[in-house]
Amino acid sequence: MLITCIYFCAGGAAVLYILYRWVVPATFRQALVLMWHDVLLEMLMDRITGSTRPQRILRAVQKNATRGDPCSVVKAIDDYCRHKEWAMNVGDEKGCIVDSVVSEVKPTAVLELGTYCAYSTVRIASLLSPNAKLITLEFNSDYAAIAREIRPSSL
Repeated sequence: MLITCIYFCAGGAAVLYILYRWVVPATFRQALVLMWHDVLLEMLMDRITGSTRPQRILRAVQKNATRGDPCSVVKAIDDYCRHKEWAMNVGDEKGCIVDSVVSEVKPTAVLELGTYCAYSTVRIASLLSPNAKLITLEFNSDYAAIAREIRPSSL
């Protein structure tokens, strides 16, 4: 019975790969990959772990970051997103661009629209002068709650 199930799953995977590779036009493949990662895998991980992706990111920060060290918070999120599961954070490569802009412009006020898990908030705040203000807005109350938990880890 188990062998039959394994053959059936392997055959199904082969058929799906053939459809993906030779039937689906290349222009739709990126959308399928995004749907796979951002919808299907996320739903599966949410069910398996009993938590959401932002909650899993928060746990990684709590486990791996040092309170008061914004660089360790950013590193914990980067490591989690690179090695565990994708998330819609800025990331280390684009983060360097954000860092250089903030360092060059030296703003006295910053408005961030969409906080998610506070990755860019922590990154930007760590580069601002002590008198500068950072206002960040998050519409999703679940994301905002996670961001409130992550932000104090860096202060």
